[in-house]
Amino acid sequence: MSRVSFDTLFESRKQPLNYLGNQTFLSGLVTGLVAGVAVGLLIAPRSGKKMRKQILDTVNGQTKEAQHQWDKVKSQAKETIDNVKTNASLVANKAMDEFDVYADKAETKSEELAKQVQSGINRLGDAAKIS
Repeated sequence: MSRVSFDTLFESRKQPLNYLGNQTFLSGLVTGLVAGVAVGLLIAPRSGKKMRKQILDTVNGQTKEAQHQWDKVKSQAKETIDNVKTNASLVANKAMDEFDVYADKAETKSEELAKQVQSGINRLGDAAKIS
């Protein structure tokens, strides 16, 4: 392999204006233009008025579908929020019931302790009277 200098590479390239005189380039350009026009006519056979109506109908249909999906999501979100509120209320009520149970137990224990302390005080008082 031989090394080619940058000068040689740049000298061998054609300038953009030189491509216009090249028959291969021009035939490719014309072929591409003809193929593009043919595909355009095959794909869009409707008139402009019909095409605009079809686009408008499609956009309206998509808008209605998006609105329907939004309403559906909104309804599901509302239902979920209602369920969360209900469940939170049930949990709060259960917690209050448990708190009441423990409060009652604490009150009963404190009354028992108060009786035991009073009994102890009475015994100490009796013992002090005897002595």
